[in-house]
Amino acid sequence: MKKTVLLLVLFLGTLALGMAQSKENDFLDQPYIEVTGTAMMEVVPDEIYVKIILREKDQRGKTELEQQEKKLFQTLQKVGIDVKKDLAVRNMAGNRYKLKSGAMKLRKEYVLLLHDVNTLDRVFAGLEQMGGVEAEVERVDHSQIEKLRREVKEDAIKVAKEKAMGLAAAIGQSIKEAIYIREEHWGGMAAQYMSNVALDAGRGSADAGVDFEKIKLQGTVLVRFKLWYK
Repeated sequence: MKKTVLLLVLFLGTLALGMAQSKENDFLDQPYIEVTGTAMMEVVPDEIYVKIILREKDQRGKTELEQQEKKLFQTLQKVGIDVKKDLAVRNMAGNRYKLKSGAMKLRKEYVLLLHDVNTLDRVFAGLEQMGGVEAEVERVDHSQIEKLRREVKEDAIKVAKEKAMGLAAAIGQSIKEAIYIREEHWGGMAAQYMSNVALDAGRGSADAGVDFEKIKLQGTVLVRFKLWYK
């Protein structure tokens, strides 16, 4: 009985392999054209993440840091920031650091979400006036980045189809349905800062007129279309 089951399993496995190879051969035997299509898109970032750090200066303890925090909230609210919505405390476990002398100082780090460069300029101007604060742009992104990536891929496959149609027409043929689609390459370049967008508590100054390059998205797909004579 066991031998019979084993033989049946081997037979079914061989049959499945043969069918797969047959389908592959059928695919290769079909007249087709293989092309790649590439599409690109540039978008202005609408999510700007700013890291803000407050540090205790003279070891007077929690009260000093609370005063700085209150001043920070007031500064941000003056330039139109909703601190409850767009400002968050980061890494509570890292709010203390130890000096070489052995003394402990308090440190509090926040992340602020902004949506445009003009607001960023106002925030840095306000923080500069406030003093005693460190801030820098950590990264930028786009709120609809996944949707935009899908659009780039869709555009890439349309480019591939147009290319295939043109090449097939040059030899008196045309294309039918796609029989194979593969994503060859997907890439994206994060926006780069066009100026130094950092504010140092010791330096007490920041460059004005911050601007960003656009986020660059690029996708390439490989497509095979059936060929037929007109």
